[in-house]
Amino acid sequence: MKQRLLYLFTRTPLHVGAGASVGAIDQPVVRERHTGFPVVPGSSVKGTFADQWLTGDMPRNGKGERVRVLAKLEGDQNVFEATTAAWLFGSDDANHSWAGAIQFSEARLLAFPIRSAKGSFAWITCPLILSRASRDGVFDAAGAASIEKLEEPADDHAIFDLGKLDLDVAIQSQQAKQVVLEEYAFTRTDSDAASAIGGALAKLLPEDPVWKEIASRLVILSNGMMSFFTRNACEVAQHVRINDDTGTAAGGALFNQENVPSETMFYTIVHAFQGRGDPFKQKTSEDALAEFSKKLEAAGDVFQFGGDASTGLGYCTVLLA
Repeated sequence: MKQRLLYLFTRTPLHVGAGASVGAIDQPVVRERHTGFPVVPGSSVKGTFADQWLTGDMPRNGKGERVRVLAKLEGDQNVFEATTAAWLFGSDDANHSWAGAIQFSEARLLAFPIRSAKGSFAWITCPLILSRASRDGVFDAAGAASIEKLEEPADDHAIFDLGKLDLDVAIQSQQAKQVVLEEYAFTRTDSDAASAIGGALAKLLPEDPVWKEIASRLVILSNGMMSFFTRNACEVAQHVRINDDTGTAAGGALFNQENVPSETMFYTIVHAFQGRGDPFKQKTSEDALAEFSKKLEAAGDVFQFGGDASTGLGYCTVLLA
């Protein structure tokens, strides 16, 4: 098995829905149960890639439907045609079934944007997210070493660089540096970690003109405050259905929808295996990654994930590292 990292950086708000809710939000996003961090399920990631460009190469069956494996009768023999999509993402024919050579983990949160009293916005993260990312191979040796030395700040403290976000305040007659995120103020805890980790994060998407500012906008919070903000600082959009006859709002059709904000960074682990179907037994995991990478380059670096594509949601910069 071989693996690579795939980064998803939201250009527009993203809604990968968890279904209906009995809470204040009618249509929440998918979250981890124990932390509340938003995630993009691996099935959504896989489905997007399989649908957005590989389906164009797939043949049609007798019903006019596109299929990954086309079974047909030639003389008195049953034969089948297997596509690249069947190799990478698995067969959709019950009589000729196998798993795909490419598998995706769920896309995990790496950095989350939030309003700041100074500098417009900050990216927040926490030791738990950084430790997970280090374990998954996101950081180089220097970045991983900085994370190992990182101590979780108290709930009213944060680790951040002096620069775009900090405010000078007097606390008990002592001057201190604070950052104000939403309606909460955090006092700076001295650490070199923010600069080192911010620099390591900036290398992940060096060509993006927005993400390259991560080093000067990064704030490391406690795990608890990170969970609080990701649960309560997502966008909530109001929706209503319009009555076609009257042109006004239909009764009882008002609902609200939660969206992960733009400029959120996720990462997913791409696992590649040797070909599993009979036509692809000779294909190696390196072949699968090379084919997937080639298709990504041909399709461009922007893909749409989740719902409401027609209203501009879910467009993300994608980079295979």
